Amino acid sequence: MSSNSQSIQFSDSDCDYQKYERSPIKKVNSGKEKESGQINVVSPKVQEANPKVQGANPKVQDTLTARDYYNLQPKNTETHRRISSLYYLRNFQNWVKAVLINEYSSALKQNFADKRNLLNVFEMGCGKGGDMQKWSKAGTGLWFGIDISDTSLKEAERRHKTQKEDKKKQIQKIYLMETKADSDSTLFRSRLPQDLYFDFVSMQFMANLLFSSEQAVENMFENITCRLTNQGIVLMTITDANVLVKKMREFTVKDNEGNYVYSKNQYFSLKFKNLQFPKNKPFGQQYYFYLEDSVGIKEDNQIKYVPEYLIELQSFEQKAKEYNLEIIENLNFIDFFEKYKQKHSNLLKIMVKPPSDDWKMPLDQWEIAHLYRVVVLRHLKGQAQSKIRRHPHLTELPDTVLELENE
Repeated sequence: MSSNSQSIQFSDSDCDYQKYERSPIKKVNSGKEKESGQINVVSPKVQEANPKVQGANPKVQDTLTARDYYNLQPKNTETHRRISSLYYLRNFQNWVKAVLINEYSSALKQNFADKRNLLNVFEMGCGKGGDMQKWSKAGTGLWFGIDISDTSLKEAERRHKTQKEDKKKQIQKIYLMETKADSDSTLFRSRLPQDLYFDFVSMQFMANLLFSSEQAVENMFENITCRLTNQGIVLMTITDANVLVKKMREFTVKDNEGNYVYSKNQYFSLKFKNLQFPKNKPFGQQYYFYLEDSVGIKEDNQIKYVPEYLIELQSFEQKAKEYNLEIIENLNFIDFFEKYKQKHSNLLKIMVKPPSDDWKMPLDQWEIAHLYRVVVLRHLKGQAQSKIRRHPHLTELPDTVLELENE
């Protein structure tokens, strides 16, 4: 189906995940893995996949809100990750986030007059706190996480308490706060502790939940920038709207209810009610997403999708400019991999944990990586970084904020 002149012009010229040779990721020697604090997994066990939807008409029982889905999730232990069918994909996604954090934290700290200063980080959609250790290694003094799932926040607290001392000693102050809004209708300025500013805002795999309307998007940008320093950085990983729409238009079929469904890959499914995207309505373009072990639930070959929203990049960039944000990096995960794979090759080996020297990412998991995009923005206004309090001790905390002990 082609776009007409009154529709959003989603690009067909994005990177092709099959265009690049899936370069072997050589297995790192066990000594280096132990030095880095990573678990040495030579041959992770992969569970037998449940029966997958091979046809064109997966039956949709219903949908879940994002909060309901994440509140249902069990503890995400290392053992659970090892037996996941998408073990390598999840490791690869963690590598992408680690590279983002390493690249931009190193660059930002070059501007500090006192190189001993540690970072203040605000993580929107922190989940179970899985990226806390990445930020610790990057030199973070204060980490403030917020999420819609109280279950995830409790797991983040539990995970922090059970971490080894050498893994958590870097971050001096850790705070957690729950927000009640599935779609971001809540403004944080009055809820955040006074006189607290951040060098980074991190939003990993969650911004697509917030594009339900123009007002929700404006609230999101207000929350991002209200305490972000001048030259502060926003790190985002989002679904790539160009890839999703192109895939739906080329390979989709209709189910019995008239929905457009993509189910060629055994690990994920997409559902759209229509494939027309009016140009005058760039926000609120809903779709339904399922990704094994990450988004939605599949039981007895029936899928419960989680609703998300397309992020049309031109409208996104225009709205970001209204909040004094400029895009400084904007790459599909495949292009991001091509750009950084040599520079961060050792980290790639350590984090992805390939089982052999000639291993390549399975094509079906490589296709899922292609669904995602990295967007990095810089704030051109706000409090000067030299004037903010570094990892301050916050004495007057709102009732909704929990401080974690870090002694």
